[in-house]
Amino acid sequence: MSCGRAKEPINKGNVRCLICIDFAGRPLPSLTAFATPGAPGPPTVSLPSITFSTRRLDPGLGFGAYHDLYATGADVARVGDVFHAEVQAYRFERMILFKRSLNGLQHSRNPTRVRRDAFDHITLHLLLAGEMRAGPPGHERRMQPGEILVLDNSLPQQSRSYDVNVISAPVARDLIEPLVPDIRAFHGTILPEAIGGLLADFLIALTRRSPTLDANVGGHSSTVVGMLLAAVLRGQAPPVEAVVWAGAHDLNGDLARRRQAEAHIEAHLGEQDLNANSIAAAIAVSRSILYRTFAPDGGVARFVRQRRLERVRHALRRQGETRSIATLAYAYGFTSEHHFNRTFRDAFGRPPGQFRTDLNRRRNEARKDQSPATVLGEWLCELY
Repeated sequence: MSCGRAKEPINKGNVRCLICIDFAGRPLPSLTAFATPGAPGPPTVSLPSITFSTRRLDPGLGFGAYHDLYATGADVARVGDVFHAEVQAYRFERMILFKRSLNGLQHSRNPTRVRRDAFDHITLHLLLAGEMRAGPPGHERRMQPGEILVLDNSLPQQSRSYDVNVISAPVARDLIEPLVPDIRAFHGTILPEAIGGLLADFLIALTRRSPTLDANVGGHSSTVVGMLLAAVLRGQAPPVEAVVWAGAHDLNGDLARRRQAEAHIEAHLGEQDLNANSIAAAIAVSRSILYRTFAPDGGVARFVRQRRLERVRHALRRQGETRSIATLAYAYGFTSEHHFNRTFRDAFGRPPGQFRTDLNRRRNEARKDQSPATVLGEWLCELY
């Protein structure tokens, strides 16, 4: 993974140009907007964008180039005999918007990948046409056009695409989680058009207007996406046919308890006395029922510890986070810095200090490399 800062607009008098980059790192014709002389307000600035097309490549090179482009966020494999990919991506504030045409592709994030790259943003996939099977591994489902798939990138996932047109939107977690504290419980949920239609309409309109949208106008579009998703998830119970994977059970009562418990845990992670007794009392169930609810996670105590570790890891990823390791550990409910360091290393393969050092080193290295794959990696990093 590489993190850094994307290219800044270039000033040319009353014109501000933003360099678009193709799959080989060559500048594409820029989207240029003119500031009206004497008009009030800031000059118009085009959204940063990346364009990729296998039509520009020798057939033997297309998949390798696409693999390299997506290497930051997912493992990519070919499925079937025919492969093609067309990608247009736009960077918004705390969100990336992809319009893709794909065939013969599998994208996956296995537990090793999830653990290594530490991404935990939320991704929405709106299927416009074609056949797409996606969801948590072993729970993939075939989507229908007009449906939206909700995925939590801190959890494993997999998708297969055949002649699809799809809009994908990775969104910063902190734009959604304050409104939907139990967002993890919705990992793998497929929202039918009747429920997610308003959100789908906004994503389609945003994609259609992105090539000419003023970045100053579109800056808060990610907030709108987060609010619309929150309204859908909070205002409607997930559909019966949805796959809700993150440790949830098949029975409606178990599922409701799971979501209620997770919401309480997320709201009280910083409290050192958060434990099975306090959680059971808060949601009015017995400890035995609570243990059974979290049995797929190894018990409620293990689930709480893992969520605390993920919160600290998320904080370490944020650019501008200056708090010490010890301060972060205590802020998220750990009572011992030594115990925290050991459990962080066991969970993520590196102690927290090394995790922060390695991340900063990669960011510095990325500033020297402006290939499309690196730029896309930078955009993903800017979600944090």
